Amino acid sequence: MTVVNVYNSGENLVKQIAGTALPDQALALWALGQEGFLVKWNKKTILFDPYLTNSVYEMAGPPWSRAFESPLSPSDCLDVDYVVCSHHHEDHMDKQTLQVIQQSSKTRFIVPRAHLPLLKEWGFRDEQLIGISHGQSIELAGGIRLDAFAAKHEQFEQDEAGEHKFLGYVANFNGIHLYHSGDTVGFPELITWLQSRQIDIALLPINGRDFVRNEQGIVGNCNYREAVEIAVQIHADLLIPMHYGLFPHNDENPAYFVDYIQRHYPAQKFHMFAPGERFIYMK
Repeated sequence: MTVVNVYNSGENLVKQIAGTALPDQALALWALGQEGFLVKWNKKTILFDPYLTNSVYEMAGPPWSRAFESPLSPSDCLDVDYVVCSHHHEDHMDKQTLQVIQQSSKTRFIVPRAHLPLLKEWGFRDEQLIGISHGQSIELAGGIRLDAFAAKHEQFEQDEAGEHKFLGYVANFNGIHLYHSGDTVGFPELITWLQSRQIDIALLPINGRDFVRNEQGIVGNCNYREAVEIAVQIHADLLIPMHYGLFPHNDENPAYFVDYIQRHYPAQKFHMFAPGERFIYMK
């Protein structure tokens, strides 16, 4: 079912990504920190929510410093096929990261339709951009399908046209269904939407929320209990927690996640990533 390798960074990681060959019924994931993941399937690569700089600290100062360096730099990612962003917060739709990758002639950027005007302000051309809305499905190169679903971060938020500003995505890789939630809390409609998608891999945040962070303007996410319960209710084969470890002041101890899942759902498969680690999932 799974093969795990020692993690890498920089040039070694770039070589590992390029050299990873997979059968159709397998995909590889690399964890890049926060909610950043690189996914490879059938020679196609997708970057989800890449935050590969220290731009949040450069804009806001303490306490927004990274706990670890990014395993990849933006310039390492000029060969990716797609960059998919869930919403416009700087640690998910990072202007510095995206503007470097924009130099690539092959990369297309998929963002909530509500954020297309912002990307155009940043200098992106129409032909580089793909806007997507809640409930929409799009076909990507290589036989990949991407479905978008609204997320609550902690509430639904829409623009004047009714376009949701926070999205999660189900990527279908020839029958392997990967859900990247973006930033969200749990809510009943989400369970209903995902139960019909036969999710194999669920990537869900665990950093949670509380009034202290709310007072600081930090919008919250699922806590570890919610993430586990969502995965169980949608019958996900594998649960991967995310959005922890990078910013100590907006964090959760992942040991609580492990303890909860072992106590209550010991048969639920999960994987904890080290930064830059490769993980191969085979259906």
